[in-house]
Amino acid sequence: MYFRQNLYKMKKYLLINFIIAITFLVSCGSDDDEMSDIDNQNPTAPQNLTISNITDSSLDLSWSEATDNVGVTNYKLYLDGTNIQTINNGTTTSIFGLTPGTSYEINVTALDAEGNESLQSNILTVETLVAPLIFKDYLSEMGIFSGNLKSLTPAENVHLYDLNSQLFTDYAHKQRLIRMPEGEAMQYNNNSLLPIFPDNTLISKTFYYYEDENNTNSNKIIIETRVLIKTEGTWKVGEYLWDDQMNEAVYTEQGSTIPVSYLNTEGITQEVQYQIPSKDDCITCHHVYDDTTPIGPKLRAMNFNPQNEETSINQLQHFIDIGLLEGISDISTLEVLADWEDEINFDIFERGRSYIDINCAHCHQPGGYVPTGFLLDFRLETDFVTTGIYSHRGQIESRIQSTTPTYLMPQLGRSLVHDEGVTMLLEYLEAIED
Repeated sequence: MYFRQNLYKMKKYLLINFIIAITFLVSCGSDDDEMSDIDNQNPTAPQNLTISNITDSSLDLSWSEATDNVGVTNYKLYLDGTNIQTINNGTTTSIFGLTPGTSYEINVTALDAEGNESLQSNILTVETLVAPLIFKDYLSEMGIFSGNLKSLTPAENVHLYDLNSQLFTDYAHKQRLIRMPEGEAMQYNNNSLLPIFPDNTLISKTFYYYEDENNTNSNKIIIETRVLIKTEGTWKVGEYLWDDQMNEAVYTEQGSTIPVSYLNTEGITQEVQYQIPSKDDCITCHHVYDDTTPIGPKLRAMNFNPQNEETSINQLQHFIDIGLLEGISDISTLEVLADWEDEINFDIFERGRSYIDINCAHCHQPGGYVPTGFLLDFRLETDFVTTGIYSHRGQIESRIQSTTPTYLMPQLGRSLVHDEGVTMLLEYLEAIED
């Protein structure tokens, strides 16, 4: 009896343990099945990431589709190491709101439904374009000057330049400035004329008088700032008119006349009806055929020692030294425009042609404002016989001494007779008679 009871207990014990073992095995088998259903395999890295349609603030991206053992569900876009987008459909996207002229690193990764992320794609470095220059409403917004506007202090990377022979504008002084886009320069164009200017070049010219011309420490009477900007291969003209307090200058396309009063070097009060050009006036002087172009900054006109706040050495050599002019190393091969006021270093023929070139040739040349039927080409590079100066010397003598509108020469930019210039030109016109 005792033996049977023990046998029964043993069978019961074995049965219970068998059931527990079976339950455990079934449970473990279920866990293995569930674990085998979990996807922990990463997708492949996207390939062939490319960038297109780069602007100053946006760009487009495309890449080759990644693969996965189950399936790729989306892509992550990284800009300088930060995830900025998740792309759920397709293998293209665009980025907006970028900073102009800025370098970025870009890559993408692929993800699957379990969140497994691939290695990164090829990393691309791209620089957005510099935003095209535009004329702002106020001169202070153009980045030409720093500090107090009326101090006319050039901003960083804005450079002074001067011309060896200057255009007459009713005895006004002129501050000439030029700014290149960062990392770019004027390119030598295989002649002594205008260099090739890169897009986003800015050239400005500010006109002013001293209240007392005998005292350059006296207050300036600042009247206007003319600005040329080059974008998409084309020059545009802009005009800024200064207020009476000279705290700001406002963009305008309308011409006007501004009364100016100052003391000349002889202490005599001068009253000038200063002419502000309209936009059409600016284009009249600055166009050749259908193109707008600068007039003054030809290499031959800048090939001298200006003795200004920028440099006292040869101006072109200075530009080469600071990386503002490229493509030429020997400036001695370039022509020099005669200083029409310099009687020591230049003869009357050189001085006369120089004055006529800088003051008249922008209109009197093929494609200029004066119709070609007048057969006048006053450019310095034109052979004297071809210029028409000799055959029109009588008109030249008369018109440079006139203040009659539509008859005076030049017709724009002056209301006074340039006494010193006229004296020299009369000597020149007499000399060519011989």
